[in-house]
Formats: sequence, structure tokens, C-alpha cells
Amino acid sequence: MASNPKIAIGYDLGGQGCKTGVFEANSGELLSTATSKIIPSLSAQQVFDGICRTTEALVRSTGHSVSQIASACLATAGTLGPESAQEPSEIDHILISPNIPQLNGFSFRHAFNKQWPGVRFLMENDANAAGWADWFYGIGQEKEVNTLLGFTLGTGLGGYIIINGRMIRPAELGHVIVDYGEDALQCGCGCYGCTEAYVSKGGICRLAQRIMAKDPDTKLHTIPVDALDPLPIAELARAGDQGAQETYAQAGKYLGRLIWNIRRVCLPDAVVVSGNISRSFDLMLPSIEEYVRQDPLLEHFPVIRATGLGADKAGILGAGGLAIQAVRT
Repeated sequence: MASNPKIAIGYDLGGQGCKTGVFEANSGELLSTATSKIIPSLSAQQVFDGICRTTEALVRSTGHSVSQIASACLATAGTLGPESAQEPSEIDHILISPNIPQLNGFSFRHAFNKQWPGVRFLMENDANAAGWADWFYGIGQEKEVNTLLGFTLGTGLGGYIIINGRMIRPAELGHVIVDYGEDALQCGCGCYGCTEAYVSKGGICRLAQRIMAKDPDTKLHTIPVDALDPLPIAELARAGDQGAQETYAQAGKYLGRLIWNIRRVCLPDAVVVSGNISRSFDLMLPSIEEYVRQDPLLEHFPVIRATGLGADKAGILGAGGLAIQAVRT
């Protein structure tokens, strides 16, 4: 072991706090984590100072010193800038934060370089960070996986493609149109028939409402209108309600259409899904596989599964993996 081993820092910055992780750069092992709270009244500089204090205390608790930090990556929600940035190493700040508006325009790169000169700094969108987590710590480590297609299922439908360690940008996969019918659902982006309009929190609820309108006997009617959500729908599906099962089957069909289309472009070796709704992915998987296997052109069938990393670890593992990669290159 080197006498002064390098460490990397991963950050997962959310609306209520910032999770910090210390990684051993050579092995990639996550040594320890800690979370600093974010109070809405704090200024951007105060938020950053709190993150730094947490980092320094956490580094010391692992038996290291801040002089051993070689790189750091911060993953966060929102639109990141500058708009010309194509890689995490080129991102400097948050253009629009949905949860912490006081951070809009704050240059994390400048602040980090001032706090810890010489530390290589990167930033990444949190949905993309979830993809990097599976690439560095999940299915991407399997030797036969060179192209990884992934989706984050939650309020919206995020997507990413990683080919030989490079993420394709931009990749608005959730807004690929999969329904051209006259009754196609309208997406939040304004278009009709986007995959996100069917495979997302709101999309699954709307599919359930369509089924309820045709099936007076489904137990979906027992869910209060203001409580209609993918979770109780999934619970009814597991209890055997056909209407709830059909809801998830339809969501799977539309996600299968999207996978079908993307396979024609990049032929992924694996498809992985994460996010809160991925806990019910098993209810969608049969219809996804049935649809994708109908492709008469491509014989190669990718592995399709939910992430095994856990939603609470994806951001910090993805950020840490990018920071480690920066040390090694």
C-alpha cells in the first residue's frame, strides 16, 4: 500500500441535505458516509461551507487527511452549466436547481479549487449519476457489458446510454414517442405519446384511470382519488387484481417499445432501471420482454433488470465512481 494513498470524494446533493462519501481511489471501496443538512435560509456559500466541514470531519474519521483528496464529484438535480458542457469535468455550476434555488449560478468548481487547490473537480446530474453507479458498481462491471442502457423511473422518466465508459449526451430518452394513436396521452413537455406519459408516476396513474373507466369491477376503484399512486396500484396487482396488473402490463409495453427502438440504434448488452418505481419493475418485466422478443431483426437479447444498488446509494456511488475514474486517467 502506498504511504500516502489517494482518496476520492463523492457528493449527492439533494433538497434537504448533502450526502458525502469517502472512497479509496485504488480499490474503489466506499469507506464512510455522512450527511450535512441544508436549511433553506442558508446562502450558497454557507451551504458550501457546511459541505466542506462535513468532508473534512469525515476524511479524518477514516484515518486520512484532506491532503490525500485527489478528486471530487458532486451529483445534484437540476440543469447544470455552462450549456456548452459535454462532460462532468466541464460542468461548473447549477443553472436551475429545483430544490435549492440559492445555489443557482454558484460556481462549485471555483469554490472547490479555492478550498482545496489541486483537487480535480467534476459535476453530474443526479439521474446520470445513477447510471454511472450501475456502470462502476453494478451490471456495468460484468465483462460482457460494453453498452448499458438505463432508465430512472420516478416523477419523470430519465434515461442514459453508456458505451465503453462514455455517456451519450444529450439523451432525452423519456421523450421518445411510442404512441402515435389519436388517443395518445399528452406528456408534460407538451407532445403526445412520449414514453414518460405512460412510464412515470403520473403516467401509471393515468393508465389506471383509463382501465377504471372501462372496468367497474377492478379494485382500483377502492383507492381514493387523492391517493392514486403507483405504490397502491402495485399492491393491488400483487394481490391479484386484474385491473392493477393490466396497468403495469401496459406501462411495460410502452417501455418495451422504447427499448425496442433504442436497440435498433445502439444494441445494448444490458438494460437496467432504477428509481422509486423500479421496486415494482417485476410487474412490468413480462410485458417488456414479450414485446422486445418480437423483434425479427435482432437476435441478441439484452439482460433487462432492476438495479441491485438501492435508490439511496445510486447518487453517491455514481459521483464517487466518476471521481475515482478522474484519479485513474
